[in-house]
Amino acid sequence: MSLPVYSSHTGPLSLFQSAVHEVLSQQPAQQNSTHAGIGVTAQAPEMQAVSAVAKHFDKTGNFDVAPAAATAGAAAPAAPLSVRSQCAQLAAQIALYSVTDPAKAEILRQEFQAGTCDPLWAQCLAVYDQYRLSQKAQPYINYQSIDDFVIEMCFPDNATIAVIGDWGTGMNAALILLQQIGDNFQPDVLLHLGDIYYSGLPSECKSHFTDLIDKVWPDGGPRKKPLVYTLDGNHDRYAGSNGGYYDLLKNLNQSAGKPQPNSYFVIRNNFWQLVALDTGYYDADPSATRAGTALTKLIDEEVPWHLDKINNPGANVDKNANPGGTRGTVLVSHHQLYSFTGVGKNSAGAPMAVNPYLANVFTLVFDKINLWLWGHEHALCIFEPYSYGGHAMPKGRCVGASAVPMYLAQRPVPDPNLVPSPGESGPPQVVPGTGLGDNGTVFNYCYAIMNLAGPKLSVDYYQLNSTDAAPGNPPPLGKPLYSETITAGTRD
Repeated sequence: MSLPVYSSHTGPLSLFQSAVHEVLSQQPAQQNSTHAGIGVTAQAPEMQAVSAVAKHFDKTGNFDVAPAAATAGAAAPAAPLSVRSQCAQLAAQIALYSVTDPAKAEILRQEFQAGTCDPLWAQCLAVYDQYRLSQKAQPYINYQSIDDFVIEMCFPDNATIAVIGDWGTGMNAALILLQQIGDNFQPDVLLHLGDIYYSGLPSECKSHFTDLIDKVWPDGGPRKKPLVYTLDGNHDRYAGSNGGYYDLLKNLNQSAGKPQPNSYFVIRNNFWQLVALDTGYYDADPSATRAGTALTKLIDEEVPWHLDKINNPGANVDKNANPGGTRGTVLVSHHQLYSFTGVGKNSAGAPMAVNPYLANVFTLVFDKINLWLWGHEHALCIFEPYSYGGHAMPKGRCVGASAVPMYLAQRPVPDPNLVPSPGESGPPQVVPGTGLGDNGTVFNYCYAIMNLAGPKLSVDYYQLNSTDAAPGNPPPLGKPLYSETITAGTRD
């Protein structure tokens, strides 16, 4: 069953959704839910009301929701917002303005207290305030040595890596997708491209992430548990210092002795390295007034670390295993390098096809990057070659549709006002025939399987229709939607 899930890209509103989810999860109506994760409360009228308000704000930058007409196209006066919708709107405004305009929030709190909203909304705001008031500055760990955060021989020279993106919902579909991976592959590494919903709280990192992994690969179970690494997405940052992301990293792979060392890191064998960027830090600004407008970037101090890894791919290679002495490089990030829907807006408010902050950092080493995988958009995009200022960019692949349901009406389309990359006349294009299928209501989910065989890297991109599936009974594995093979040291 497809659930109407929406997770706000505006930090305070996403954190408020976490609070609403926590309160609703404790209500009797949700105790016997057949759903899991954020799906437990997705159909609750209160969550649907909050999600509608958040979605409108993310799209328009304001809370001015017009009342819906009684019948489309009817001349009759529009019906007023329901009391529930009015209360959701007021509570959401209090949540946002408590961060961006405290004086305005205090006026709205007085209005709320004098009103007749269900006490449940007061509970939601109380939980939200607990999260918000204990927040401190965003955590971040900078390297002290250029050799920090490197995991040598993380996986064998012949290895399998499963890649999932925007997967941390805890929903049944997320578990089914992971079970299909577990049933059909034996990954040495499970790499998540980031986002644990709604806002990366410790409880969400457990129930929406590690609990599901432990169900598929239980300790002492028949399957060898893969090493797990997870990138820093915007939703992983929305709880600030209350978030569970850094504690999660410390606990990953402890028994294997290969914990994730930081939000940016590199994992290697003798032929390949996966270099992980932290693009989440600058996409969690609580003072942002509208989602999707800011262009994320790397912290300046992080840039030399990445360039060192890309420019020195042969560091510590065992030449007995790899006489060539160098590695291929795959960059992985949560956010996109480019997209036909836009990666953010420029100073004139126009959507941009390429993130110049990321492109400018790596332009001179584009030719040393074999592949760049990202998430953030809940889609699978196998992009055709695209350039930036005359420089061919790395092969770009979006694998961000691993768990969040996307309805057919949400089909990504090129923005008519998109500013193309310098030197390009139009938006990035996807390889024909690589779009996700659907079940008539929502698009399929996706993941990628990377098979490393010495200098050869093959990637198969799979889609999954979980309509008739249930946890413990994933659908049979289909043929890859797209496959490619890359050789280390080449762009092919």
